[in-house]
Amino acid sequence: MNSLINGEFQVSNDTLSEDFSLLTHALDAAITGIILTDNRLPDNPIIYCNKAFERMCGYSRQEIIGHNCRFLQNEDRNQAERETLRQAIITGNNCVVNIRNYKKDGTLFYNELYMSPIKDKSGDVTYFIGVQNDVTLRKQAELELIRQQEIMEKRVIERTKSLKESEDYLSSIVQTVRESLIVLNPDFKVLSANDHFLKTFKVTRGDTEGKLLYDLGNGQWDIPALKELLENILPSNNPVEEFEVEHDFPHIGKKLMLLNAHRIELEGQYKDRILIAIEDITDRREIERRKDDFLSIASHEL
Repeated sequence: MNSLINGEFQVSNDTLSEDFSLLTHALDAAITGIILTDNRLPDNPIIYCNKAFERMCGYSRQEIIGHNCRFLQNEDRNQAERETLRQAIITGNNCVVNIRNYKKDGTLFYNELYMSPIKDKSGDVTYFIGVQNDVTLRKQAELELIRQQEIMEKRVIERTKSLKESEDYLSSIVQTVRESLIVLNPDFKVLSANDHFLKTFKVTRGDTEGKLLYDLGNGQWDIPALKELLENILPSNNPVEEFEVEHDFPHIGKKLMLLNAHRIELEGQYKDRILIAIEDITDRREIERRKDDFLSIASHEL
């Protein structure tokens, strides 16, 4: 029974015992593990735990009471979270950690621990209360996600390396071909040109790459018949073969060029590209003309 003594409300021992029993039952009904440690005793031992904590770690209350929480880490002591907890205890501060713990049967589980100090009227820490949640499934999902990300990153690195090696290999072949080569995008802008093209037409990459094919030079490729053929390459996959362009080109004068164009059959970022090969046949055609003239004269003389 409660009574009023000297103007102060006094609580009977029976009431205190009843309140403590009620509190204990409430804590035992909780689904989160709860422990209380006594910071006034050496090594800050556990002096209370609820049933959820027993279920979480697999130890009985008798096996838990009197021990420091570190027993849950077994031999897995090299965890940065342990130092976080130690500093919080020294300074008397709150902290939250995700720490690896081990059940009585040795099973690993991840414990999300919220630790908070309880202070007396003087401000000294007398107890620490720890609220614990088994977050093993969440942690395993996070670790699996990290593992999958690492696998994907490794594959991307390997794929990028493979593409780079393939690109370098193809580039070396393209650059050694003694024929002028340019690659166009679907809008007929020049994506790249090999060294032979630059040397043949005496231009720079800045004069060529990124420019519309029909704007190069003095418009030497701006031919309606050629435009029509090139526009049909991507949708129909019909190549342009042996298209002759005779023109007075800038820097090199009047030349006869033989042009072949094909769709590049690749997927991904290299799809829908047009490869154009340009061959200077001026001298060859002149030799053929002289040969024809010679044969014609010889035939006439005979």
